[in-house]
Amino acid sequence: MSKISLIKHILFASSLFASGLSSAQTSLKFRSNGTSTPTATGPTIANRVITFNTGNSTTAYSPATNATFSLSNQQYNTVEPYAANNMYGVVFGSNGNTSGNTVANTRIYNALNYFGLAANGNFSTNGVTPAIDVTNDYAVELAVFADALINTNGTNKVAMRTKNIQFADLTVTFNRPVNNPVLHFENMGGWWNTTNNGYTGYSAWFRLLTTGVTASRLSGNTPFVVVNGTDIKNSVAASSNGLINTNNNIAQGSVVMNGTGITTLTFRVFLDGDNNNGLNWSTTNSVQTDAVTVSVSLAGFNVGGTVYNDANGMTDNTVNGTGSNAGGLYAVLVDANNNVFASVPVNADGTYNFTNVVASNYSIALSTTQPAAGSAFSGASLPDGWVATGEKLGSGTGSDGTADGVLTGVSITNANITTAFGIERPPTTDNVTAEISTPTNGTIPQGTITTPPSGNDPEDGALGSGNTVVVTELPTNGTLLYNGNAVTAGQSIDNFDPKLLSFTDLQGGTTSTSFKYSLVDAAGKQSATPGTFTTSWDTPLPVTFGPITAQISSGELVVNWSTVMEKNNDHFIIELSKDGKNFTSIGTVQSKAANGNSSEELRYSFSKGIDSATAIAGILSAMMIGICLLAFNRKNRLLLAVIVLLGSGIIATSCNKRNADTIEPNQKLFVRIVQVNKDGSQQVSKVIQVNSKDE
Repeated sequence: MSKISLIKHILFASSLFASGLSSAQTSLKFRSNGTSTPTATGPTIANRVITFNTGNSTTAYSPATNATFSLSNQQYNTVEPYAANNMYGVVFGSNGNTSGNTVANTRIYNALNYFGLAANGNFSTNGVTPAIDVTNDYAVELAVFADALINTNGTNKVAMRTKNIQFADLTVTFNRPVNNPVLHFENMGGWWNTTNNGYTGYSAWFRLLTTGVTASRLSGNTPFVVVNGTDIKNSVAASSNGLINTNNNIAQGSVVMNGTGITTLTFRVFLDGDNNNGLNWSTTNSVQTDAVTVSVSLAGFNVGGTVYNDANGMTDNTVNGTGSNAGGLYAVLVDANNNVFASVPVNADGTYNFTNVVASNYSIALSTTQPAAGSAFSGASLPDGWVATGEKLGSGTGSDGTADGVLTGVSITNANITTAFGIERPPTTDNVTAEISTPTNGTIPQGTITTPPSGNDPEDGALGSGNTVVVTELPTNGTLLYNGNAVTAGQSIDNFDPKLLSFTDLQGGTTSTSFKYSLVDAAGKQSATPGTFTTSWDTPLPVTFGPITAQISSGELVVNWSTVMEKNNDHFIIELSKDGKNFTSIGTVQSKAANGNSSEELRYSFSKGIDSATAIAGILSAMMIGICLLAFNRKNRLLLAVIVLLGSGIIATSCNKRNADTIEPNQKLFVRIVQVNKDGSQQVSKVIQVNSKDE
């Protein structure tokens, strides 16, 4: 590992320590509604709401988090024969009355040890502190009336030995999605002594109906069990042979509801009888009830992290670098409903920390402004001149795959969370001009341009040749090539060398060509504003050709062309070829431009009998061969004379009659136009194939 990489990793580890992740997690519990001990009494079936406090304080947790308890699907709406009608089988805030035929009014919110049986050691907060304090931690009291199972005449509606007697549904609804909430059950089970026939026992129990969630026992006394991940029971009552007749057989304990993004938990409430004597559910002048207290606790964890000025981006597959807040940033914790849960300033060293965050699913975003808690989040933002390079949940290599200043999938379950953001400033790209000699034939060959690109990166310094260049916009004058290959818009060129640039098809009358480009820094980020790379020359290029057409019509070759600009033009030479490579002049046309200069479109036309045109091409080809031979033997005057006479004879013959052997059937012909300037310099048009010919 290089020294630089080692330093970056040391800074990375140090920033994690500084982010405060070593802080203890905190339990969120129902204490006393944040003010005083709740004193409301039942019986009632109206919804009940508990508000969570931070640890053992009486301060309500912020942002406000609560749970609503509601009853539904009641199977019994009378408690007979001693209680009034319309008393449902399950209510909040009530109890039996063993000394009379009335239903007792009981506080709806009770301490967990209200019935005097709860012990701290039987309850758990799933590893976070502070632990359950049964004296000061509160619960909702739930009454399940055994007398709902008795007819008016005192006989049983349901036999005492019956198991799984359905009473109602209990639903706990959270005002925000939570992960792995913990439920606490106390005083599950009861009995009465019938004097002559012994004890009659029973116990309420709860079956989890919510899909995608399972229940696991965390703690409790011996009778407290969880069966099949759904049934929270008193094991004594679950036995057909057992009797609940002592306090030791009353179940109490804690259950974690394993699941993420939980908004509701629904339980079916049952009652099991535990009696072998065949007695009725109740006796004269008493109302029997299993009064159970149910509470919920949540866990609060720390979410910390660091914003890095990550100069090399994800090229090392790690979000790291030097901690920075880019001059002013906020970290925003966003809940699953896209509402702001909390926001904190990012410190100058790049660190930030959210404390006591209720376990749930979140995303974290960077923002230049601090949004209010509870408001809808409008999206991530970075200071001008900064861009995101990557985000990481946890430490080590890798990222979330989308560099956008937002980290998704922050699921807090049972531990603190570490996060990291990478940001950096992309480079700037300068406008540069390369001055060269006037191109010939509308081309700039490779090796002509030596001026490098230019720019600067806040992290990397000066940029130029050898860096990566992205061609963002192609030239309108000519075709741009790099290392002999045509460049496409958006093409990225590594290790850029200006000597490998070249151009073709430059337009006449122009003195420059240019393309737009952006430099790329070590983080792989390119300039937000491209620069212009201009190649210029002093003398305007001569002529810009418009469309060129050529066809044979009625024995004549007709060539049409136009120019869109002419500069110092003198005339045009029309050339013909049978192979597209070797051309012969078949005529000239003078420029129509005044003094050879024009900035408007000018149209030209040339025609020639096809026999004489092709004959001339053939004669001149023969004469050129002869001249070439003479170049090797100047003394061979006789051969020169023969060539000249032969050429003259062909011309004469071609002028007097049609030479059917000059052009073979379906013979291809090609035409090009040579533009000649007043100073004798030339520019050649593209080669085109003659469109058709007479048969």
